[in-house]
Amino acid sequence: MQSLVITWRLLLLAGLFVFPQLAGILLYFRLRRVPRWMARVAAALAPAVIYFWLDRIFLMRELREAYAHGERCGMPALGAVLLLFAATIIHLLVGVLTQIAWSVSSRNKIATP
Repeated sequence: MQSLVITWRLLLLAGLFVFPQLAGILLYFRLRRVPRWMARVAAALAPAVIYFWLDRIFLMRELREAYAHGERCGMPALGAVLLLFAATIIHLLVGVLTQIAWSVSSRNKIATP
C-alpha cells in the first residue's frame, strides 16, 4: 500500500511539472489571431503562472497534513515557499527556452525547402 502512495505522489509531482509546459504550448496554438510575438510571450509566461497557482494548492494540503501531525515549526513552510519560488523560476526559464527553440526550429523549416 505504501508503494502505491509513493507512486501516486511521484505521478502528481511529474504532472505538476509537465502540465504547465504543455498548457503553455497549447496556449500558443490557441492564440493564432494575435501577433506572433504576443503569443510567444504569453506561452512563455503561462507555465510559470500555472505552476505557481497549482503548486500552492498542493503546498497548502501538505502543510495542513504536517501541522495535523504535530509539526509546529515554521521551517517546513519556509522551505516549501523557497522551493515554490525556485521551481517557478525554473518553469519561467524552461518556457522561454522552449519558445526560443521552437522559433529557431520553425525558422529552419521555413528556410530549407
